Amino acid sequence: MAFAGVSLIVDGKLCDSTSSPVDAGADSGYHLLVVRGYSRAREKALSPADRGCILSSPFIVGGHRWNLEFYPVVCDKEEDDEFISVFLTLDPSSATEGESVETQFVFSFIDQPELPASTRNRQSQRFAKYDNGHGEERFAKREVLERSRHMNDGFAIRCDVVVVKPDANTREHEHGGIQIHFGDLLHSTEGADITFDVGGEMFAAHRCVLAARSAVFKAQLFGAMDDGACLVKINRIEAGVFRGLLTFIYTGAMPDLKMADMEDDRAKEDEGKTAWLLQLLEAADQYDVQRLKSICEEMLAGRYICATTVADILGVAERRRCLLLKHESLEFIKTRTKLPSIFTPDGLEQVISNCSPSVLKELLSKFAT
Repeated sequence: MAFAGVSLIVDGKLCDSTSSPVDAGADSGYHLLVVRGYSRAREKALSPADRGCILSSPFIVGGHRWNLEFYPVVCDKEEDDEFISVFLTLDPSSATEGESVETQFVFSFIDQPELPASTRNRQSQRFAKYDNGHGEERFAKREVLERSRHMNDGFAIRCDVVVVKPDANTREHEHGGIQIHFGDLLHSTEGADITFDVGGEMFAAHRCVLAARSAVFKAQLFGAMDDGACLVKINRIEAGVFRGLLTFIYTGAMPDLKMADMEDDRAKEDEGKTAWLLQLLEAADQYDVQRLKSICEEMLAGRYICATTVADILGVAERRRCLLLKHESLEFIKTRTKLPSIFTPDGLEQVISNCSPSVLKELLSKFAT
């Protein structure tokens, strides 16, 4: 991955010394967005007169000019004010009318080891002239970011970009290679030799793929537990969650979190996503798919801990030995003690019922300090 320059933002403004474009000279490259004086940038962004994005210097990857748009405060939706956002945009000057540029990209923090950064999965997108860019509207919670021990009023975001060159002879360049082929295999059911009954919904799969990705499936389907059955009934996992588990096993990509029936109500959407991620995390742990478990933990810790979800999250974190998620949940409770939704009798009872005595002792010790 070639170096594609750095943008230095100080007190909410791009430094002139980093404004010249850097050409990676390759179809893949990474650009660094370094933020110093973050608190000043946040204060300016909260002012109605200064609301908007902070634009990085342009950089060149795959022969196209790109920019990063950084929002210290999300502006267009009041309920998203607690997040920072970052987007990748295609410079209109480097694309012709009607042209689309296919890319894969990912954002990550490089100097905040305790902070999750998005899903860490590559996103595939087509960029066109004058589009609004693509990225992470809820890249990180400002509260979690500001609480980081490594913050020191600044941080750095790395954006890795791969420009996919079209090749008429191969699907690998057009559609993402082996990942798309295994996805097709799952959806086509061709060659499937095992079927799972999950709440009445049937899922056809391939024993060899499951065994290669999960030691638990390997033991069940090829070990002493295997009785040669072609139909396996799955209990205590919802069909949508099991579908997500299979999607990750086959493709390595995080399943889609969109819930169309909840899009008009952000609060309900977030609660639904939280519940779904918690169930997916437990399924990943149950079947020993550790990478998926880690991704779910990072997403929950970075985006979905709130007054109405913290009790459930803390319970799962303790039960499934998720140290990061447990730590962030306890810190949230410690710093938000005035939230009545947590400490009403019902809320407190929920925390107590979901947590082991050791966690309750740890929680009490945090309040004591």
